[in-house]
Amino acid sequence: MSYILSLTSPRDVARSSVLSLEFRAVADSDAVWRSFLPSDHEEIISKLETPLVFSSKKDIYLRLCKGPLLLEDNTKSYWLERETGKKCYMLGGREITISLENVTSYWRWMPQPSSRVPAVAKLMIDCTLKVKGKVKGRMLSPNTSYVGYLLFKVASPEEVCVRWGWNVGLGAGNLGRLGGRLGQGQDLEETTHTREDGWMELEMGSFFNDNNEDDDDVEMEMRNFHIRTPKTGLILEGVELRPSTQPPHE
Repeated sequence: MSYILSLTSPRDVARSSVLSLEFRAVADSDAVWRSFLPSDHEEIISKLETPLVFSSKKDIYLRLCKGPLLLEDNTKSYWLERETGKKCYMLGGREITISLENVTSYWRWMPQPSSRVPAVAKLMIDCTLKVKGKVKGRMLSPNTSYVGYLLFKVASPEEVCVRWGWNVGLGAGNLGRLGGRLGQGQDLEETTHTREDGWMELEMGSFFNDNNEDDDDVEMEMRNFHIRTPKTGLILEGVELRPSTQPPHE
């Protein structure tokens, strides 16, 4: 019975556990929940900034789904998508490349209470905005479509112009480079989504992550060509990679 349940989904297993005591015993077993955890979950757990306390494989799964959990380098956070067990990552500002990020007159690194990483970057003077990120494909779930999002806030409405244009792309080695373009002069509200945690997200692009047996890099780049558009007061948290049920954009 455990083998059959392991071929279903976490939601199906949870539903079956209420059928009888026998079903519950099998549904809660390590044999079932091990199949829903990423193959490298033990390695990930060993890299968490705060040690994960657990009593079973099911407990591990549920705790990883409650993330994001900060990794030991303090520049990335990690969690699992509850419905599927797919891996999600957030690359903090220190983990990505931001144009002129080390020039203090342009960017100021500072703590932000609502952020999942210790420091975020605030833009002090208008400049060409270019953001690059890179992860190993093996860090992500195989045979999965992903979407990349830029996470940011605005310090105050008076400091930031709400109209901008982007050239975006997201791809990886033999995975191919994908991208698109947001129209020039689109309103901020039309192209972004404000999350429950107060951060705004802007979709960068999508890609398909295959088995990555060659350990390819997944590279992301967002470039703003409107270099004269005022952006001072922009606060960047990082780039988030989440599984998608939709195929990558053509």
